[in-house]
Amino acid sequence: MTIENQEGWGDMMEEVEGDFGFPPQKEIIEGDIKKIISYEEREEAMVKVTRYYKLTKVKVPKAVAERKKWKKFGNCANDGPGINPANSMVGDPVFLTLATKKDQQEKKEEDVAEKMAKLKSSGQGMVVCRICKGPHWTKQCPYKDTLGAAFDVQQEEQPIAKPPPRAPGAYVPPSVKRGETQDVQTRQRDENPTIRVSNLAEETSEPDLQDLFKPFGAVSRIYLAKDKNTGISKGFAYVTYNRRESAEQALQTLHRYRYGHLILQVEWAKPSGS
Repeated sequence: MTIENQEGWGDMMEEVEGDFGFPPQKEIIEGDIKKIISYEEREEAMVKVTRYYKLTKVKVPKAVAERKKWKKFGNCANDGPGINPANSMVGDPVFLTLATKKDQQEKKEEDVAEKMAKLKSSGQGMVVCRICKGPHWTKQCPYKDTLGAAFDVQQEEQPIAKPPPRAPGAYVPPSVKRGETQDVQTRQRDENPTIRVSNLAEETSEPDLQDLFKPFGAVSRIYLAKDKNTGISKGFAYVTYNRRESAEQALQTLHRYRYGHLILQVEWAKPSGS
């Protein structure tokens, strides 16, 4: 609590010690209350300022206690213990905050959350029927018997892409000479950027996975494990990208992502034989 009383220069002349100087600071201690009386110049007038402090005892480090015993100097040479507001000022505390791995992890999580929001707003990655475009699996489509036949005919009518003819004398890779297909070549070349997705529903198909993983980059191959007798999905699949950056982005975004009524588990595929 601070009490200020404005007094004229003439009223204070009798209390001034020395030539036109400020009266000395006074300290009065009453129990656990310390009263400090000082004089300051404000707007060409001497102002008497009374401050009240409550005294408390706290434990401080030994180095801090030693510093309190140092002898004051300069304008504070005749001051008692503590701070004299007339000639000293305490600044605001400044806290140093260092960047940590936690901040970087939070930033990465924010980026993943932003990508997830864009994925949901665009409708990509959701379960969409390929026949009627409804929010259900293609095998559970109620219009499968009526529209399914037309959908199958439309797929059969799509022309199969053929490789362009080679000019006479052009270089022919050894894999082509051996009769290997493009799919085998791609699998051998892009074995590293492959991720494994598990906890898939039985109704999941390869086109569903294509729609789910395509937004993150070019997908070169998708292998969905199926039962040989029933043709039902075993619950896991392998997705291979052309670029490792695309695979990393898909892994960070779709891991623990809700797909249908299940939560996906996405991880890097382990090399064969390990």
